[in-house]
Amino acid sequence: MHHHYFIVTDSFEHIVDCFCPDGDHSDVLEIKKEDFIEVTNDKKFLFDTGWYILVILNKHWHFYMALEDLDKYFTKGYLASLVDIELKINHLKFQVDQSLGKGDEASFLHTTKCLKESSELKLRLEHFLHQMEIESQFM
Repeated sequence: MHHHYFIVTDSFEHIVDCFCPDGDHSDVLEIKKEDFIEVTNDKKFLFDTGWYILVILNKHWHFYMALEDLDKYFTKGYLASLVDIELKINHLKFQVDQSLGKGDEASFLHTTKCLKESSELKLRLEHFLHQMEIESQFM
């Protein structure tokens, strides 16, 4: 069973769809920056709304998220995988070098702030992935 792991890079609200047979309601879930989202292989297809995938928020909250929503959050940059963060860090390092070469202090300060933030997200995600690896060895 292969799951995909993401860290939230920007807080957002998600409307959790209900699959109750007796009613149609939904809850709004605040997903905060630095939360972790695990995308599982558990899928459901509903004829009126499409594919849903079971996601786990911070190892505790299990709910189905529309594939369309998951794609939207990823495209908007609200979620990032470890590879995404590593690519961003490489690009930011390049931008830091460029701003140093040009003597552009404002760009340098902004880019180093983004680099620091991305590096912190990377460390948090690496730590989370390491914990998940340890836990899976005991299952």
